[in-house]
Amino acid sequence: MHRFVVASMRALNASVLLTACALGSTAFAGDMSGADIKTLLSGNTSYLETTAASASGQVGQAMIYWNADGTALYKTPSGAILHGTWEIKDNTLCTVWKERPNTGCVRYDKSGDVITVIDAASGQVRVKILKTAAGNAEKLAP
Repeated sequence: MHRFVVASMRALNASVLLTACALGSTAFAGDMSGADIKTLLSGNTSYLETTAASASGQVGQAMIYWNADGTALYKTPSGAILHGTWEIKDNTLCTVWKERPNTGCVRYDKSGDVITVIDAASGQVRVKILKTAAGNAEKLAP
């Protein structure tokens, strides 16, 4: 009887541990797929909290309109407008800004409702996405 109780408790503990691991894994951050990034951005405006590692090199609030045609307009924290093109490569977003070339590609990391944009080469956080809105919500113009 004692062996049965011990074996049953071990099985129960293993089951609880496996369930906790399975449930907990959904709470961990994870890279978004290229398809998820495209769905999030294409034809939408992203509102951002930028860091010094951002394409503008400025800390503050910014926004980017990601036109579905592959062009983008970036209103930097200083108010300057950058003009660029964007494309998805594997699970990264690569943007070429006319005014700031060679900014490289970024990956998108989602944890719950928080999306962090991370430089694919350096691993530095560039921005946090505060929210998105459909279309060119701020009427950004070239």
